[in-house]
Amino acid sequence: MTKLITTSAELDRLCRDMEQSPWVALDTEFERVRTFFPRLCLIQIATPDQVACIDPLAKTDLVGLVQVLSSTGPMKILHAARQDIEVLHHGLGILPKPLFDTQIAAALCGHGEQVSYAQLVKSLCGVSLSKQYTRAKWSRRPLSDGEIRYAIDDVRYLGELYRQLHQKLGQRGRLDWAEEDFQELASGRSIESGATIAVRKVQAASRRFDRTGQSVAHVLARWREETARRDDRPREWVLPLEAILQIAQERPASHHHICLLSGLSEGNARRWSQEILAAVQRGQREADNYVPLPPPQRPDAQEKALGNRLWQCLQVLCEQGDLPTASVARRDDIRQLAIGDRNLPLLRGWRERFAGAELLALAEAETISRNC
Repeated sequence: MTKLITTSAELDRLCRDMEQSPWVALDTEFERVRTFFPRLCLIQIATPDQVACIDPLAKTDLVGLVQVLSSTGPMKILHAARQDIEVLHHGLGILPKPLFDTQIAAALCGHGEQVSYAQLVKSLCGVSLSKQYTRAKWSRRPLSDGEIRYAIDDVRYLGELYRQLHQKLGQRGRLDWAEEDFQELASGRSIESGATIAVRKVQAASRRFDRTGQSVAHVLARWREETARRDDRPREWVLPLEAILQIAQERPASHHHICLLSGLSEGNARRWSQEILAAVQRGQREADNYVPLPPPQRPDAQEKALGNRLWQCLQVLCEQGDLPTASVARRDDIRQLAIGDRNLPLLRGWRERFAGAELLALAEAETISRNC
């Protein structure tokens, strides 16, 4: 059965099938052009017995779907699930679990870094998928038959991918590795960290400023985050990074000064000037208690050489283990390890067992040798 579900009765029948299934394949289509939060436009579902699209924009009671997707019953299979999890969390208030991400599993099975769904379907199922509706406007109604078929193909093969990849993970002794990553993904911590990352990006960009400039930039970053969420507008539409840095440096004290800033549009200057001025004043008041970031420092020659050796060692280990290096550690993590940072994903869980412990031993041996 292949169809677009737009009524509560149809959805109830699908949910009953989902509840009895060992797994449910899941994907979403959404739009996020003019908003801070993603707008859920379509939900694609596959079970061993059927495939269907659910229209969340129709006047349909989604309570049954929410219960199934958030239950500990059937396995939820997704590909590159991070964005879908954010979309479902905002749109339905759920974090689907238990979860199996075929992109993560594929990397652990030797299929390379961030392999696409289409590539994986071609490799494991021998099917070439259409790219005709990659940029479709999913909020438009009615959707064409071609768009619905295209959307359904995004879940049609997930069950077979799951079967093959689960088997390969077992053969490689990496099921526990995958489960560790799946649980972290399903926890929703990556959603919660989004605001922190956005603020830290501003802090990093302003770290050459004096204490007061950094404090003002930090307050502006927090205000922008709150405003973007409240008004459901992209962060950069509220206040671009360039404008935050300019304001933190110049610290305007009047509406006229704000209107003269090159990094701020005329409309935003009119709309936000009073709030920006209040943020500047607050940042100045709080400056004495703000802990500034030190200016960025380049690693010295020895630290750089150690970082290169650690990276080469990781590359060898990953080649032997048929793993992409990015699945284990980023190059920046290796640089941080070389200069003494020990709070890294590389030093936890399966990554520590696979490579982290060995790299840490090498780093500490080099450090001891250098200090002798």
